[in-house]
Amino acid sequence: MIKNILIPTDGYGLEDHVIRYVARAFPFAKFYVISVINTYERGVQLTDILYKEMRESAVRAIERAEELLKQEGIDFVHANILEGLPSRSILKFAKSHDIDLIAMRVYCRKSTASAHRLGSTLRNVLRRTSIPVLTLAEECYKVPIKRILLLTDGSGKSKMAENYAILLSSSYKADLEILYIQEPGEEYHRKKLENVAWKASHWNINVNLAEKKLENMNAIIEHFENNDLAVMGIGKKRLFWREIGHLSRFVATHSPIPVIFVGSLKTRWFQRMRRK
Repeated sequence: MIKNILIPTDGYGLEDHVIRYVARAFPFAKFYVISVINTYERGVQLTDILYKEMRESAVRAIERAEELLKQEGIDFVHANILEGLPSRSILKFAKSHDIDLIAMRVYCRKSTASAHRLGSTLRNVLRRTSIPVLTLAEECYKVPIKRILLLTDGSGKSKMAENYAILLSSSYKADLEILYIQEPGEEYHRKKLENVAWKASHWNINVNLAEKKLENMNAIIEHFENNDLAVMGIGKKRLFWREIGHLSRFVATHSPIPVIFVGSLKTRWFQRMRRK
């Protein structure tokens, strides 16, 4: 199902856990590794020495990623060094190479005071992407994927994530837990959960239904412990980018398992999945 995976890396070793995870979880995928020289950074265009240092760092980043992938049994990797604004370069490369999944690290760790802050590159990719993005805050060994958690509030922005989670569960023959997130002041709508379960039933997926209030973040995170992978929508799109809500930031930085954020999806991706 996931054929082409893109891994952006800066070579500081902070993506190591992401690289190891995607290699183990999706061993039959084609892997693309890129490192972007940020030519928008102040002084890069003015200083040849600084540019040379950044390029050497990018080369080391690529070599590090290739080494880790080789350790996990991935012998062939498509590697590229790009120049420009990192988020734009990542998205442009992903679109031009028919990437199915972009795998990125979360910038802040749970133990920091600014745990709810995403790194600027990841944040900008999530705001503009039409390709699913996998984020991972810490080392994860939950492979193969047998249990998938879908977070939904039943709104329009969750529909693509719901469809993605159903197709993902079918592809990996995984159980699906559907967690309905109840907004403050909202009545619990059982029919919204049942509608997603009804769609999943057409794919012979074992479904479990649950519900939690948005205010109870710790109770929401407890559901992640019993699953291998989570899927949720990114947020509402306003003009040229999407809002990244408080729940999305919290999940990305606190989840002990990988989270795939889904905005809009290519029609070609759904057609490919339905042929499986």
